[in-house]
Order: sequence, then structure tokens, then C-alpha cells
Amino acid sequence: MNLKRVVSRTVATIVLVGAGIAIMFVPGLLRNRRPRGPSVNPFAPLVDSGAVPRDRLPIDSARVMAALARVYDPELDFSIVDLGLVHESSVDSAGNVRVVMALTMPECPYGLTLARGAVQALKTVPGARRISLKLDPSIPWDPSRLYGKARERYDSLFRNDSAYNR
Repeated sequence: MNLKRVVSRTVATIVLVGAGIAIMFVPGLLRNRRPRGPSVNPFAPLVDSGAVPRDRLPIDSARVMAALARVYDPELDFSIVDLGLVHESSVDSAGNVRVVMALTMPECPYGLTLARGAVQALKTVPGARRISLKLDPSIPWDPSRLYGKARERYDSLFRNDSAYNR
């Protein structure tokens, strides 16, 4: 091969690789534009207070979990309860709610969205006072944490398939 042809192919390869990189990363950079101001730590606890007055029923973990079951992961289309993302939940005698959530992976792009949705759902629980929710990316997640519909779907895909049972 002559030198001119090698140089032209090298330049073309560099241009194509650069274009590929731009195609992969530019949309993400444009989507993630945020207004300037203080940065938000996605793993700092979100704290809020309930918006619904107390009713005659006591606030307990069952009501908390029912509220959290209404929060769906936009990517997987299962509730955070069915996905096993609610690691801990507690309610004290004053109606203060504390929740610790895991993520399916530490760099989950929807982690903060799920946490905010969970706080909004908890604000609808009658009698909830102070709501504290913490995302903890260090909590390991695996399919054994799945529950309900998510467990059924996982089992139908991976456990009962005849191709896996041969």
C-alpha cells in the first residue's frame, strides 16, 4: 500500500470514531443539562413532611409499604416494592417515617426520580409527619430481592424455561 492511502484511511478512521463518540455522548450531555446552582447529592436523605392529616387508623409499616407500592420504576415497569428496592422502613409513635432504598445498580439513572416519587407517595399516607428517605447505593441488589409480580415475571423468564432445564 502506498503512504497516501494509509494516511487517508487513518484519517477516515479517526473521523468516524470521533463521530461515533459524539453520537453516543452528545444526546446524554444535552439531556442532563441542569440549571446552574448548588449541585444535588443524589444519596443525601430526602426529607419532607406529610400532606394528609391523621385519620382514625394508625400509621404503620403496612400503610407505608402500600404507598411505596404505587411508585413504579419507569424503565422496568414494576413497583419499587416488587423490585425489592425498599431495604428498610420504619414508623415511630409520632408518625415519622424513615425509609432506606437500594438501587438495582449503584449508577441507576432513575434513582433520584424513584426517591422523589417515594417521598411524594409517602406524603399521601394519613398521619405521616416527617418523612426521611435515603438512597443507599452500597446495598447489594440481586434477583432474590424480587417480590410479587416482578418475581413471577423473572421466574417465567428464567426459572421455568425448558431451555434452561435441559
